[in-house]
This record gives sequence, structure tokens and C-alpha cells, in this order.
Amino acid sequence: MMKLFSTRSILSTAIFAGLLGKPAYADDAKLATIALIKSTITAESVRSDVAELSSDEMGGRFFRSPFAEKSAKWIQAQFELIGVAPGAASDSFRQPVDKNPETGPNIIATYPGRAEGFIIVSSHYDHLRPKRTGEDKIFNGADDNASGVAGTLAVARAIKACAKAGDGAGCTIIFIAFNGEEAGLLGSSAYTKSPTVPLGEIRGLFNMDMISRGPPRQIFIDGGKVGEPVVAALKKANESIGLKLRLDEHPDWLDRSDQGPFLAKKVPAVLFSVEDHEDYHQVSDQVEKIDASLAAEVAQLVALAAINMSREPFTPRAEAPKPLKVAEPVKIAEPAKTEPTKPDPAIP
Repeated sequence: MMKLFSTRSILSTAIFAGLLGKPAYADDAKLATIALIKSTITAESVRSDVAELSSDEMGGRFFRSPFAEKSAKWIQAQFELIGVAPGAASDSFRQPVDKNPETGPNIIATYPGRAEGFIIVSSHYDHLRPKRTGEDKIFNGADDNASGVAGTLAVARAIKACAKAGDGAGCTIIFIAFNGEEAGLLGSSAYTKSPTVPLGEIRGLFNMDMISRGPPRQIFIDGGKVGEPVVAALKKANESIGLKLRLDEHPDWLDRSDQGPFLAKKVPAVLFSVEDHEDYHQVSDQVEKIDASLAAEVAQLVALAAINMSREPFTPRAEAPKPLKVAEPVKIAEPAKTEPTKPDPAIP
């Protein structure tokens, strides 16, 4: 008997296949997932988020200022609109970075999965204190690192869209916007000291820091030996995205951004970045100069790799044992020195 296909299913398959340049009915589910990710993460949506976060109204997002707090609230509002849950606590997106009330928090969101383990998608939202003089005083930080935050939000939207379509991630995905990276990786260091999940149960961390400037369709990825599991997932996913991946060319970058404290704890992690450019840490790092298509494609790669990685078998790593506290050696008091007893002349 001839199997009948609905017009809707044929049309959907043809659309997905056409978007990807692949033959119809070739692994339809996989093609559908890739197409959904690509349609959800667009250059236009990324540019819009970068424009908001790098606007003059955000004041440069210095980590210990009212502008850090304003940025944190904006990022939390985006997570709430996307529909992901608070991740710092059951009812809070905010994780303190230090005890100073003027320091903006880490903003943490989560989307639950059933499989064991966790995957983290991260970026930092802070930038630099405004200049004291000059016509343009604000370091807007469009590429550094509004682009990475926009990428994180884009991945969250894609993960939510795939789940809604019945093709979600296997394990829980955690999204983190760190504060204090520019001040010495303060937010990521605070997280690894007080993690919301056991570090040994983190499958991998994808950290995006400056992903929108450089040659078209090219991104540097560095994770070293510890990051190899994440790189493997990225290579597989890139078969469907087609970026030029520059792998492990910058070992000097391994502790340069927020993947550093995780790598130090032996958590598989990688950094996505571009080479320093003429606008790096300059007031000229503006949204008009970003390559939103590059940032969008990096986010597409992260979303697909995270979904793939979330479905792989996983065995939690043993936590590194804490060093034993060596007891101080017991000091034995020396006997008091006394003069030798002189013989009594009266005694024969």
C-alpha cells in the first residue's frame, strides 16, 4: 500500500531541506533542528541585543557601578521574556560576586533537562569605567562583550524553541552572564567557589567573549587539553554550520576570560573569541562596527553543539580532593637550664 504524506509534512521537509541545501527526507529530524536553530538565531536579533546593551544609556557597564546593576536587570528581563527559569536559586537569577553592594551580580538562568549532568553557556556583561575627559567618554563595549551576551541570549532562545518543538536538550542547560571579568575574572571565580551545581557534573562550558569582529565566518576556539570534549562536540556541530574554526592557537588566552577558573578546576571549557582589533578597549567599540552575522553563526554553533553534547552518555567526574590540612608540629618545651650544684664544703 502506498504511504500517504500530508501536504504540511512534505512542505515542512522541503523548506528545511531547502534552507540547508540538503536532499529532502535526509535525516528529517536533524535537518529540522538545525533549521529551527538557524531561524531562531539571526543577525538581526543579535544586533538588536548588542545595540541595547552597548548603548550610552548603559554607561559602559563598569562592574562596580549603577550601570552594572542596570545591565544586570536588563539581562534578567531578557531571560524572563525567553521563558527560562532562575538559576542562582529557586527564585532568583542573581548570584553575588562580592560583598560590595555596588558590584553587579552574576545573572544565572536555567532550562531543565532529564539527563545527568549540566552544560553552561556563558559570557561577561561588564566593560570599562567612563573616561574623565574627551568628547566621547563612554566605553560602549559592543564587541567586548555585548556580542557575547547577545550570543548567550540567542542560544537560550534556540534551546527553548527546540524544546517547544519536541527536540530539546538532554541535560539541563545553564546560562550565565558573569560580572567583573574586566576586573580580574571576579564573577567566574565567585561561581567556581560557590557553584550552583557540582563542578564534576558539568559536561562542558561554552564561553563567548568578543565574537563579532574579524574575518567573515571565522572564530578562534581555545580550551587546551581540558577543553577537548567541548571541542569534539563543536567539530561535529560545525559540519552543519560551516564556520572556519581556529583551534587552540592561543594557549595564552586560556586564563584570559571566564573559562579560566573552570579550566583550573578541570571542567571542560572553551573560549570563543576574535583577535584583538583596533577598537579593543576603546570608546570606538560601537555596534555599527560589529559583524552580527558572525556572532549569530557562532551562537548557532554553540546551540547545536550544546544540544548534541547534552544527549551523549556522561559519567560525572570525581571532585578534586581538598588538600589535607597539615597539623602544626607540636613544640616540646625544652627543660629549663640550671647551674650545676656546687658541693657543700660542710659535708665530708
